[in-house]
Amino acid sequence: MKNPLLAVALLAASTSVVANENFNGRLTGMSGAGYVTADYVDGVLSNPSLGATFGERDDFAVVLNVGATGSDKDDLIDAMDELVDYIDMLDRITNFRDLDPSMATGLIDRIRDIDDKTVYVQGGASLVVAIPNEYLSASLVVKANAHVGAATLIDQGDYDLIRNSVNNPFDTADLKSSVIGKGALVTEVGVALAKTLFENERGRLLVGVTPKRVTVETIAYHATVANYDEDDFDADEYTLKSSTNSFDAGVTLIDGNLRYGLVVKDAISKEFAAVNGEKMRLKPLATAAVGYQSGWWTAEAALDLNTVTLFGLNGDVQILRAGVEVSPLSWLQLRAGLQRDLESTLENTYSVGVGFNIMNTFNLDIAGVTGDNKTYGGAIQLGLRF
Repeated sequence: MKNPLLAVALLAASTSVVANENFNGRLTGMSGAGYVTADYVDGVLSNPSLGATFGERDDFAVVLNVGATGSDKDDLIDAMDELVDYIDMLDRITNFRDLDPSMATGLIDRIRDIDDKTVYVQGGASLVVAIPNEYLSASLVVKANAHVGAATLIDQGDYDLIRNSVNNPFDTADLKSSVIGKGALVTEVGVALAKTLFENERGRLLVGVTPKRVTVETIAYHATVANYDEDDFDADEYTLKSSTNSFDAGVTLIDGNLRYGLVVKDAISKEFAAVNGEKMRLKPLATAAVGYQSGWWTAEAALDLNTVTLFGLNGDVQILRAGVEVSPLSWLQLRAGLQRDLESTLENTYSVGVGFNIMNTFNLDIAGVTGDNKTYGGAIQLGLRF
């Protein structure tokens, strides 16, 4: 049973993405900055009004994104992997003989290795099909977000239980130490509608809205270390699913090379229950952004204006994103960025990315992320633009 916690989170990410984060081969290279400088395809993931930024030659586009990040500063993934394998081995051996001293020592050491440790993984995927139009641009947006936090609760009495069981029958089911996991899978299906509201020789004002159907599946997992199984994270007994309607709204002002924007995501507040009785609240998040865009380089900074709570971490987050993109050749883009959580719940991260544009039709964009306390991740995009 290899990398159980990581496998669970990435499995979740393959079908659903993390709240308030868009994993995107282009935008992730700029640490998520793209609220006012992204194009008419990628931009609608963050700001629906950007659907109106298409050019004269833009008729249709489809892009697919997938990505994930994880923070495992305590090496809990590896330690949990070793403990589960060791318990499996003991279950086989102690069916035939008593617990010997070396077995007891090995089990105690492995339980200590997971004591007071945490891991957090988030991931996502998205599909955008854009049909720009001077009257009303429309884009089908399908997003999936997942975030899962896991921690251990060690019962100190387990150490005495193991020592007192030396040379006696021992049942791992008597261990009371446990693993807890909390998080959510958020899936959105919507249509981003955008229009140029006002235009003159210097710039224009864009507005947009994305009415959407939101499905939230909360996760509240709790099992002893002997009964832990990664396949149970999404079992019916640990999850609750419900759906609601909501919308995102955005406005972008283009003033020469400068761009300004304001976006409100999940404008309709809603609470979702978990099986443990806790509540996860999906509440409005406002983000302001300012950017600069010329023929060969782009820069942007975006700041969340309020906090939101991540159910898997029981902490508030408020993100500052900043990124740059340079295009030394028409077919090549280079990107870099940084992301800071002003509430210090999430780790600070840095990103780099590269994009390849073939004949202005096919694009491949790859981004890598690294950060404090063993935080790593990445994203990739495949796209067709006509």
